[in-house]
Amino acid sequence: MKINRRNAMKTAAAAGVAASVGNSDKVAASVNPYWITPFSPPTGYQPDMTPGDTPVRLCSHRVGLRYPADGGKKAEALDNLSGAQASTRDMSLTGQVKNIRDKGFTACESGIPRYKDSPWLKITESELRELKAALKKYDVDFYGLHTTGSNIQANLEEREKCIRYTIKGAEAAEHLGLRNLTTHIGSVDSTPYYVHPDNWTMDTWKLGMDVFRRILRETSGMKVCLGIEATNMTIMNNPRAHLRMIEELGDPRVKVCLDPVNMTNLQWYHRNTELIEECFDLLSDHIIYAHAKDNYIEKKMSLYLTEVAPGRGVIDYEIYLVRLSRLETPCPLMLEHLPNDEEYAFAKKYLEDTAKKVGVKMYK
Repeated sequence: MKINRRNAMKTAAAAGVAASVGNSDKVAASVNPYWITPFSPPTGYQPDMTPGDTPVRLCSHRVGLRYPADGGKKAEALDNLSGAQASTRDMSLTGQVKNIRDKGFTACESGIPRYKDSPWLKITESELRELKAALKKYDVDFYGLHTTGSNIQANLEEREKCIRYTIKGAEAAEHLGLRNLTTHIGSVDSTPYYVHPDNWTMDTWKLGMDVFRRILRETSGMKVCLGIEATNMTIMNNPRAHLRMIEELGDPRVKVCLDPVNMTNLQWYHRNTELIEECFDLLSDHIIYAHAKDNYIEKKMSLYLTEVAPGRGVIDYEIYLVRLSRLETPCPLMLEHLPNDEEYAFAKKYLEDTAKKVGVKMYK
């Protein structure tokens, strides 16, 4: 080809588009002319909808576990993530686990207040025996704890607090015998999921890797994994970044908390089937649990991308559930960030109905 400015621009733009939509041949084959941003799904794209044999464990941000203080009789309002209903504050550990089962869920997690030690570090041996007995009796998978913070924020004093908070969270999960601590790289901003102009630079990437090398080093010898969760407005916002982090850190304890909504921007809004496929194609062996919510763009001139209940947005839950069912072990799928009990009930029924439609088993 004769090289001139116009051809050079075409070649560079086409290459940029191909890179931006991912590594899979299925995705790259749908590249548009360079002046059309690839927001529309490719014509005739048909994912393999064959379900696997692994059932999906369903859990809820609304119905989680809290550590009871007062002799096992009352639970403190300690966590900002499990979203446990106020009524559970008067339940014993056994009562809380039974409540999770009674509400139709088979897994749960617990959050840790930001920059505080986990209250679970105070659990007594007798309480831990009670908890494990209840989990076994009611067949509930208490899979992990969750910390939320900016481990790479610019303020060095606050960054150190967050790193120590993450490390102590891992210690608490290890103490309980859990397999996962969900956490985040975070933002250069103090809010862990907020936009910052320096979020997408190689310096920020290197900082994130250095911080997590330290976290892995200071939790060395533990069995608990770090389930890294993506967030849209940070450097960890796509499946390729997840894979790069896993490869670069080279530690088998680095895992993935999968959340396609947290990777969605306008480019992927109508192409989320491909995004979900790429997540599983690249990360299946590393996915330790997953989140369930949905995306919706409001009908306004400017872009207002908001979270809604599964079934009220555009996320392809048929392929999401099918790919979860192909994992080797049951993967907890947690409903999160919904405004009220009614929306949680709607979302739960939607997921169960969709699973039945595509032949995916929900763990019973």
